[in-house]
Amino acid sequence: MWAQTRTREPRRAIVPVPAGTRLDELSDRVSFIVRESSSDELAHPGQPDSPDAAAMLRAAVAGGCVAGPWRNGFPTYAWHRSGDSVVEFRLVGGSSGEYTGYPLHPSEWPPGVDEIPPVLPAGTGPRPAAVTADGS
Repeated sequence: MWAQTRTREPRRAIVPVPAGTRLDELSDRVSFIVRESSSDELAHPGQPDSPDAAAMLRAAVAGGCVAGPWRNGFPTYAWHRSGDSVVEFRLVGGSSGEYTGYPLHPSEWPPGVDEIPPVLPAGTGPRPAAVTADGS
């Protein structure tokens, strides 16, 4: 038996962003795509509509509701809560910041996501203040 040398961030866990990351700027660089797939693993019923999903994705990233591992400056996961539903966004275009999304069952919600106030999608209210990893 060998010692485990690699540690993985837990799946579906909101984590602090890397130092120096400007979430407001990052949220302007992400995009939502509808992913067509025949695979049950990737095809999720209830995939959000593109215009709403894009706004929810940007709001989730701006609000810091994200998790790694980080690839090319983008978090692998982001979550948006609206009322009693949570949409999980997953990075599919690592270098271009493209995400696909799907709703989660409450038993799948990341710990703490139900305690975060829902973030309004861009254009529907005041934009969240710029947040960095050091809190400034």
